[in-house]
Amino acid sequence: MPTGNNRHGLRNTAPTTWESKLRGLMIGLALGDAIGSRRSDVPATGVLEGGAATQLAAWTAEGLLRSATRYGGYMLPSTEDVLRHAYQRWALLRGGRPNPEWWYPVGDIDEVFTRGWLIDVPAMGEARGSSPATLDAITRGRPRKSAGCQALLRSLPIASYSRREPSDAVEALACSAAGLTHDDGNRNAATGFAVLLAGACLGADSFQRAFDHTIGEGVPAAVMPAIDLIVDRGMAEPCVPQLLERLAPDKTATSALAGGIYVALSFPDLDTVEEALEFAGWAPDGDSVAAVAGALLGAVHGYEAFPTPLVSRLELGWVMDTLARDLARQTTENQAGEGWKGDGYGDDPIDPWWEDTKYPGV
Repeated sequence: MPTGNNRHGLRNTAPTTWESKLRGLMIGLALGDAIGSRRSDVPATGVLEGGAATQLAAWTAEGLLRSATRYGGYMLPSTEDVLRHAYQRWALLRGGRPNPEWWYPVGDIDEVFTRGWLIDVPAMGEARGSSPATLDAITRGRPRKSAGCQALLRSLPIASYSRREPSDAVEALACSAAGLTHDDGNRNAATGFAVLLAGACLGADSFQRAFDHTIGEGVPAAVMPAIDLIVDRGMAEPCVPQLLERLAPDKTATSALAGGIYVALSFPDLDTVEEALEFAGWAPDGDSVAAVAGALLGAVHGYEAFPTPLVSRLELGWVMDTLARDLARQTTENQAGEGWKGDGYGDDPIDPWWEDTKYPGV
């Protein structure tokens, strides 16, 4: 793998910007998804293709931004309805054609076209990776009994709302969003915890502080055994492949979470992000572990921590970066205006393209 990152050694000591951190979260997720299972065997040239996790996380970000349009910038429980439509667009591009009343991937409302821009990105239409539980649940209209990692991975962009919403609301939305497709028997507690941790990383200057803060707020019983093992052994024994395999033995959400945390604790520094993604490949499902670790470390350090030779080759790099920038704008200053479902009240959108072209409110 190439070495180095985008930051000059003589940079100033000012805090990493909110936009850079969100870009780091999204790009880190995509980069980990693309190279996580390769260890050091990453090709020197060519496009780095992401998997279903990258595509679904992009749809989550798009759904959040559409929800902001619909509800005047506020995150409400009904956000999950808009997210469901976003995941339907992913299923539509994969050949899903159900016909229940709630199926609404694209369409027209009051003669306003609601297609948005993301569905027309060619790479979003490619069948990258797999998420059978997600596809089955979206086409059938009910969640599947599954503890798979895709529900957690795709929910990580919800951490962007930690800037303007209370942590319990962010956690509740993350669990509800995961529950659209996955019923793990534990109310998707691993996903909620992962999103809270990612939100803490966005607000922290080190991964250790973000981790300490999040576990200090409380650990769900469903993920407590994994967190206990990390605290008891992982923090004292970093960079041990056998311990990573024990923490992340399969493709479940809990494995992705525990493995990602252990990787981030093992390689917490700005200049070791590349090594972190390589180490994640020792996990049986290295891409999911690397996606979590990349998102968490990117949220702490910003996108500049990732090597330009790798980031520039990401198939969906521009997509993830564009969505991250728009999430940063929306969570800093409401781009969608303050109206309610286009009722004409409140401030107009700051971005004139936002409502009708980029992120229609459906």
